Amino acid sequence: MMLLLVAGAAALVGPGARPPRAVVCRGATYDYCVQALGCTAQEATKAEGALLPNIAESMTRTQIDCVCDWLQSSLDLSDAELKKVVLRLPSVLSYSVETNLAPRLDWLQRRLDLDDAQLKKMVLALPSLLGCSVEDNLAPTLGWLQRRLELDDAQLKKMFLALPSLLGCSVEDNMAPKLDWLQTRLVLDDAQLKKMVLTFPHMLGLSVEDNLAPRLNWLQTRLELDDAGLRKMVMKLPSLLGYSVEDNLAPKLEWLRTRLDLDDAGLRKVVLGRPSLLGCSVEDNLAPTLGWLQRRLDLDDAGLRKVVLVKPQLLGYSVEDNMEPKLEWLQKRLDLDDLGLRKMVLASPPLLGYSIEGNMEPKLGFFEEELGLSPSEVRASIISAPNRLGYSLKNRYRARLEVCRAAGVDASLVLSYATVVDEKFCKRAGVPLEALRAAQETDSPSPSRSKGYVSPLRS
Repeated sequence: MMLLLVAGAAALVGPGARPPRAVVCRGATYDYCVQALGCTAQEATKAEGALLPNIAESMTRTQIDCVCDWLQSSLDLSDAELKKVVLRLPSVLSYSVETNLAPRLDWLQRRLDLDDAQLKKMVLALPSLLGCSVEDNLAPTLGWLQRRLELDDAQLKKMFLALPSLLGCSVEDNMAPKLDWLQTRLVLDDAQLKKMVLTFPHMLGLSVEDNLAPRLNWLQTRLELDDAGLRKMVMKLPSLLGYSVEDNLAPKLEWLRTRLDLDDAGLRKVVLGRPSLLGCSVEDNLAPTLGWLQRRLDLDDAGLRKVVLVKPQLLGYSVEDNMEPKLEWLQKRLDLDDLGLRKMVLASPPLLGYSIEGNMEPKLGFFEEELGLSPSEVRASIISAPNRLGYSLKNRYRARLEVCRAAGVDASLVLSYATVVDEKFCKRAGVPLEALRAAQETDSPSPSRSKGYVSPLRS
């Protein structure tokens, strides 16, 4: 009975009269976390323990309700999101809405031109920004980064939406030395540094000593890259700075080397040709793509290796949306059997990268309609030299046809001599090089309507 009386009396003691230890563990903050947020006793104890004892002791339920109601209403937070903010920044419960929270969030929203959803996203990603001073922290950090990278307001906004934690980084101890190190290590000019950071803002959250330096050193050593090669790779795929050597880079490069039986030079060529393959999954992308291509074209391992070495970019192509319909179209358009298709791709792997609508179909149509060749003649010409589909329709074919017609030269020479450089073409066709250059520099009219000089060979 005595124990029950003592317990009951203790329960009637107000928060301000409790001993310090009891204040930290069973104050208004603890009660709110348990009763309103549904926290466990452990979570509530940890939250209240993060407050200074005098602040925890002075907190009232009314004060806490006011702050949390305002936060939830202003940021449109769900109960779970409010809980997340409070547990990650318990001190927010002691902030003044009028003096701290409202002006701070208003300033941030105006400075970065954030809509309400974007502001909410930033706070949820970095609740501690609610405790940052505008004058001492937020304004100087945003201003410094904008000046250092010459960012416009939209670019600055993009960076901080991608990585809100930057608002908590020290300029002097973190961002300034990190950007200087990156610029020096990769020999970047200011524009290249800006492009890299905008593409992969998360690099600013990585440690130089623990992540960036060892990762770049490993990659440079493994692929035997010079500084220019390393810079080229990182510029094409800045996100590789965030890839783990042990879990990603090393096993992926070893798989690729083994699968294609590549020597070190071949592996380097493939990776430099398509750095983004380092971001592809072996199981979900690389292995299925190579397997499909080998089966579709009935390639042996040497043939597959040749195709990939010439066109590493194909490792990033979709089978369903790109390669499969392209090969089917090419096979039907040129009336190829499987063997003929394989020979064409082996002779010119870049075919796999050509657009049907923007490249191959217009060129084949041009050969037939403008050059007056029959489908069988076009087919024979392309099969004998598939790389003819890789030359510019405007600058190689149309321009040459224009000067040939103006000179009265046989138009079929345009395709026959397609693979030779301009100087040799003009010499063989008997047309002036300066006339060809002029045609290449202008939007040529339809060759069938063009007028011009008479070739000295035919005068």
